Amino acid sequence: MKSLNIVFLGRSGSGKGTQAELLLKKFSLANIDTGDILRTLAKRKDQFGKNVLETISKGKLVPLWLVIYCWLDKFLHLPSKQGIIMEGSPRQLEEAKILEEALSWFSSRKLIVIYLRTSEAEVTSRLLNRRICSQCHREFSLILTPDLKKCSHCGAKLIRRHDDYPQAIKSRMLFFKKNIIPVINYFRKRNMLIEVDGEGSVMEIHQRILKKIKNKIK
Repeated sequence: MKSLNIVFLGRSGSGKGTQAELLLKKFSLANIDTGDILRTLAKRKDQFGKNVLETISKGKLVPLWLVIYCWLDKFLHLPSKQGIIMEGSPRQLEEAKILEEALSWFSSRKLIVIYLRTSEAEVTSRLLNRRICSQCHREFSLILTPDLKKCSHCGAKLIRRHDDYPQAIKSRMLFFKKNIIPVINYFRKRNMLIEVDGEGSVMEIHQRILKKIKNKIK
């Protein structure tokens, strides 16, 4: 299978990051995680970092110019033949249109948009039980490993993300309905969308994705 350009869409906690990692292992793709880039920027010890942290902690949207900078900077430093996989972007309709146009400048490969369809109740439970390593940033689920206190990879302390608290989660669910649904509908009309049931085991979902990708690029 040829190298691809893939974008993941879905509610927060729908498993976009997990499924993106599995596809990275299968195809030769560069991972561009806008949310991860923003969380790194939020660690800056200046007013800019403070503004980023305050915004994402409340589950709000950072300015469009900043989001575009995050992924455009990555694009500019990749080899021209390098396929990409993205999650965390686009998060509003205007960004989706800009992303589609930008990718057409960097690559002639067809863009495939994967929508992981999950219920609000399911992802809320996942987010409330999600923990990340304070050092290596790997993610863990207390649903799967309820007694885990330290990272199984590096031994560092597990913490809760700033945007995984109840009020921020509620804001993110409302944000999905208001902003992401129009993006999903945009790509659906452009015949770029693959819709996948995002509930079940990780490998079950992975196999569903692979099957639909193969059917899409035939």
